[in-house]
Amino acid sequence: MITMKHILFVSLGCDKNLVDSEKMIGLLTDAGYVMVDEESQAQIVIINTCCFIHDARQESIETILELASWKEKGQLEALVICGCLAQRYKEEIEKELPEVDAVVGTSGYDDIVSVIDSLVKKKNGDSCVFHCPDISRLPASLPDVRRVGTGGFSACLKIAEG
Repeated sequence: MITMKHILFVSLGCDKNLVDSEKMIGLLTDAGYVMVDEESQAQIVIINTCCFIHDARQESIETILELASWKEKGQLEALVICGCLAQRYKEEIEKELPEVDAVVGTSGYDDIVSVIDSLVKKKNGDSCVFHCPDISRLPASLPDVRRVGTGGFSACLKIAEG
């Protein structure tokens, strides 16, 4: 039996990332994981990154480094990087950011629950989990699990991948 963990989800970049994040949050919530709003409450942090322009890439890297410090202090069990920065720079992340426990590309977000489940079962010293299917793969059609986080009466609508 897996003990359900508290997850902080950080979504950076475009509205496509926001929609993907809302779908991943829905999948994780349905699987029994608990979403939190503060780093201090989280055991796992998932950062959905962007690298479309220089400023977005810089913001993603700064966020990763900031939250990695929580792991170095022993206050965080796992750090997961998703999104286009993860897809495009997976090798660099593996080499330069040993604090990262999993990398999930843009075409693999539909498998976020299995990635997190594997991290929960992971033993210290296990290598980083990579789930970056070919960029041309479309994520599986998901049931209506999206948890809209924008509030109010509007939400983003994703009409295309990439």
